Amino acid sequence: HGDIGDFIVKAPMVLGHEAAGVVAKVGEGVANVKEGDRVAIEPGVPCRACQYCKTGVYNLCPKMEFCATPPIHGNLCRYYVHAADFCYKLPDNMTLEEGALMEPLAVGVHACRRAGVSLGKKVLICGAGPIGLVNLLTAQAMGASEIVITDIVDSRLEVAKSMGATHTYKVGGGKTAEEMAEDMA
Repeated sequence: HGDIGDFIVKAPMVLGHEAAGVVAKVGEGVANVKEGDRVAIEPGVPCRACQYCKTGVYNLCPKMEFCATPPIHGNLCRYYVHAADFCYKLPDNMTLEEGALMEPLAVGVHACRRAGVSLGKKVLICGAGPIGLVNLLTAQAMGASEIVITDIVDSRLEVAKSMGATHTYKVGGGKTAEEMAEDMA
C-alpha cells in the first residue's frame, strides 16, 4: 500500500539502498575518500548527535535518513550524494557488485550474531527472500548444523534448498500451528 510503518510514499521516488560505485567528487574537508575510489555505502545516515548515536548504537537513531525510505530518495541512479563517513573503500579484488552486497551481508551477520548462531546450532529463518538467503549463508558460515527456512513461494524454497537449507517449509493459510508442526515431523 505504499508504506512501511510510518514511512509513506507520497510522490515518485528513486529506489535502492544496496550500493557501490566510484567517487565522482568529494566535498570540502573529506579525507577518507577521494575521486576515483571505489566504495560501498552504508545506506543509513544518523544525526550523529542523539544519545543513540553518542553511545555507538546509531542504527537506532530516530532521525536516521535511510536510502529509499520516504521521503529520502534511494541510490539506483547515475549519481548519488552520500555522507563520506558512511562510504567505505573497496579492496582491489572486490567488484562493485560484491561491494553492493556488503550491506545485506552485514544484515545477515548482525542477525546471526544477535541470535547466537554458532557451531552445531539449529536455526529457523522465516522468509527465503534475499535477506533470508543471506542469513542462510551466514548461518552456514557460522557453523549451524541444521537450518530450516520457511516461505510462501515454492521457487524461493527451491533456491534455499539448493543453497544448503537442511529443511524447507511452505507456509500457508488454513493450518493450525499443530498441523504445521506435524508437517515438519
